[in-house]
Amino acid sequence: MKMKKYTVENLQQGWMLIREEMGENAIILSVKEVNGQFEILAASPDRKSTKKKNKLFEVFKNKFSKDDDIKGIEQLINFLLKLKESSVPANILSELQDEIIRNYLPVIEKINSVDILTKIETQPLKRKFINVLGNISSGKSTTIAKLAAILKFNREKKIAVASFDFYKIGGSESLKKFAEIMQIPFFMIKDEKDLIMYKDSFDEFEHILFDTPGNIKDLSDVEKLLSFITASPEAENILTVPLTKKETLIDRDISYFSKFNIHHMILTKLDELENRMPIYFILSKYEYRISYITNGLNVPKDIVEAHQILNGMFEVSGK
Repeated sequence: MKMKKYTVENLQQGWMLIREEMGENAIILSVKEVNGQFEILAASPDRKSTKKKNKLFEVFKNKFSKDDDIKGIEQLINFLLKLKESSVPANILSELQDEIIRNYLPVIEKINSVDILTKIETQPLKRKFINVLGNISSGKSTTIAKLAAILKFNREKKIAVASFDFYKIGGSESLKKFAEIMQIPFFMIKDEKDLIMYKDSFDEFEHILFDTPGNIKDLSDVEKLLSFITASPEAENILTVPLTKKETLIDRDISYFSKFNIHHMILTKLDELENRMPIYFILSKYEYRISYITNGLNVPKDIVEAHQILNGMFEVSGK
């Protein structure tokens, strides 16, 4: 049985996250409220394979049929990990190894051929309206606090923070608290009227950081408003992508948020990764550049410019 503890701001967010990551069969083992947040311990039963070992090679061939299927890497790794724990005959493992070399070497070469210079955003946070988007639990609010610290303390800019995220309990409270600590003005935006009302106030600042709800697709009015805001020539639209999500979910999020004219991405939760495969997946599949990578929850420390990590990764791999 696979178990994982989730710390969330409200129970609805917790249920959605657990179902998304652990599936419909997930079981809630315990719920505990700690300092205004909820700790949920959930589990999902292991799915035992009923296939015989002598058919593993055929299963492999059925699952991995396309040379350029980047998504297959995640399946491949999980498949090989299961094989490692089993007593598969040596001849079967040998055949599998040959199949990997023949079918997946082109995929590996595609990843290694990425021109890292074309994947790094070297001039982020330049426009007046900086819209930070991302799904639930993408690390959006903490990331905005870190960006605010960079702009105010490192670049000495006059900034403000505004939030659309009033749809869930405590949705903007943590960000508001960060803003208070850093002595940054904070605005709550509920509709277009609020934007118009605050227009003169916004003119006083060099940058406005906008926090957005994670469940935009369920909020048609907010979706329309953000479509209008992100289309502005003064807008810089950033997508936060958590590296802890499965590749299929990363693909789904990027596909949805691409309609908001995304300029670059921030990869979050590097510190929770067991391997770097999600980074390779993102670099090889999407055209968006990466500006920053976050590696923890500490504000303002746990954020680095993308080149500090990506250059190191590719130096190790021989680039």
